[in-house]
Amino acid sequence: MTKKILFVNAPSQDPSDRFFGWPTSLLYAIAPSVDAARNGNLDIEIVPKIFDPINYSAESREAVERDLGRIIEKEKVNILCASATYDSVYPTHILFDRAKQMNPKIKTILGGPHFDEVYRLPKFREEVFSSSLVDVAIEGDGEFALKSTLEAMSKDQDLSNLDWHSVLGIAEVYTPDGKVYSTSGQPLNLNDIPFIPIDLADESRHSMDYDVFTDKDGNILNTIQMMAARGCRYSCSYCSENRNLAYPNARSVDNILEEVRLRKSQGFKAIFFDDSTFGTYPRLEELLKGLGEFEIKFGSLNRFNHLGNQRTVEQYASAGYVYAYCSIEQLDDLVLNGIGKAQNEKTIRKSMELIRNNEFKLGTSLLFGLPNESERSITRTLDFTEEFVKNGTIKIVSQSALSYHPGTALGEKVVSEGFVRTPPNQGYPFDRFEEGQWYHPPYVTPKYLEKILKASEQKFGPFLSRNRHSWYAKRGLVK
Repeated sequence: MTKKILFVNAPSQDPSDRFFGWPTSLLYAIAPSVDAARNGNLDIEIVPKIFDPINYSAESREAVERDLGRIIEKEKVNILCASATYDSVYPTHILFDRAKQMNPKIKTILGGPHFDEVYRLPKFREEVFSSSLVDVAIEGDGEFALKSTLEAMSKDQDLSNLDWHSVLGIAEVYTPDGKVYSTSGQPLNLNDIPFIPIDLADESRHSMDYDVFTDKDGNILNTIQMMAARGCRYSCSYCSENRNLAYPNARSVDNILEEVRLRKSQGFKAIFFDDSTFGTYPRLEELLKGLGEFEIKFGSLNRFNHLGNQRTVEQYASAGYVYAYCSIEQLDDLVLNGIGKAQNEKTIRKSMELIRNNEFKLGTSLLFGLPNESERSITRTLDFTEEFVKNGTIKIVSQSALSYHPGTALGEKVVSEGFVRTPPNQGYPFDRFEEGQWYHPPYVTPKYLEKILKASEQKFGPFLSRNRHSWYAKRGLVK
């Protein structure tokens, strides 16, 4: 009998959902399996849509669990496969538990961008695997490891019977009996991954995720996300995705342009490259030249130190770029040096002027709770941001509180057993900052954050992502 699988984009516990956008991590992870199933090379039936709730908060959790139960019952699901970030691990456990209460024979698979970090926490292994909430967990490059896992499940085979060393990518597969299966250990060629199966996502919802892309009448353009490269070459101390935890790997220019051509034919008018740092792409000039032939709008995550000269900014503009998202964090060299940001105040100011002069739209993030920050550094950061909001350059401001990610050196020291629970700092004002509900330095108190919150609301409140990001807020789906 053919097994039926439901893919789950695990929801954050943040009531505002700090991650808006297509579920790209999950879509990339499942692409080889979906491609094989649709070509008749994998005996797995796929539920037509990813289960992708906006969030898992106190107000929404009952509805999320109820909706999942209805899908499992209606579709007769045999396998649940979820992709989770660190702050969505706990909701995933709850959803797996509910599924197993409904059907003890259902198989669960867990992976995602932060699984490899959380797995290292002893309490995670103890609580999750001892209770068999997770039947298979995949760390690292999950694409082909997942495909091999599903091949075994479709035939009711034990994973030990597979030739794991022939499976592409750097990954490890864990089971509750303590076994660990390692794949080839060779870096994954991103060109080997089929284009993401966007039809499994809610296109009517996600194509409107980026309201920075508009036509001349102000209508939001259909936007799709892509990635040109994986990993990050930088080592910011607060971030999980640095070169010590992820290796850089780039798609070929031809492979990227082929997908752009496909997405344009599907009616998309804008593309946002979700790379950690698009400006580090190794053949950037060649890629930008190719993108310029499509006459659609582009945007990407980037860094100010990759937008520091007129020629580069002009190349982006010629390619159709109208939007970049770059992090200020804090406008203070002592603070930036303390977190290994590899850029300084001079770089930020110079790049910001180039961005403004070339009429780019900019999104930016500010980060509070950092080592060496002071009332002066916070005030200067808020004032600088206000200046570029007022002159029309900055369209979105995201504010975060420094959170100890489990995979960082600081996080491993401070957080030994967390992330298998509800957030420790719920409620106001923590829930008004991205990642604000998790673990922070001791001085990041409600009073400390509330002062920053009041100042930022006064200076650029309508541009804060928590107040106006995308069509969710505009339709009243997020308060």
